[in-house]
Amino acid sequence: MPVPDVLLIDDDPNLLRALCRAMHGEHFRLITARSAEEALTVVKSHPVGVIVCDERMPGRSGTEFCSWVADHCPEITRIVMTGHPSDEVESRAIDHGRVFRFFSKPCRAEDLAWAIREGLLMYAEARAGKSDMAGV
Repeated sequence: MPVPDVLLIDDDPNLLRALCRAMHGEHFRLITARSAEEALTVVKSHPVGVIVCDERMPGRSGTEFCSWVADHCPEITRIVMTGHPSDEVESRAIDHGRVFRFFSKPCRAEDLAWAIREGLLMYAEARAGKSDMAGV
């Protein structure tokens, strides 16, 4: 079974390009979106295992988007990044977006790549559990 894609969501195209360059050579494919609305289209039409989402975007925040994903596609692992960290933002992301990891920008690409790999393992386990339940 192929590894599902990783969706990076940020309204800053320079950051998206930098993350894609930094993670070149990883064993997962990156897809980018510049808004929650664009990301929603990707999630509804494409197998995504991990979402890495900026918190502050025009329209829907990263936490709001992750909350929608948690409700509709709970097997997708969610990671939030922000350039404006606070305890309140982190708590909201964890409580409402049910995120796996929370990063402050800038973060080290190797730390983010590690979290993505862990997230893909969690996604695979959730999918395996779902298919095990299909036979019940």
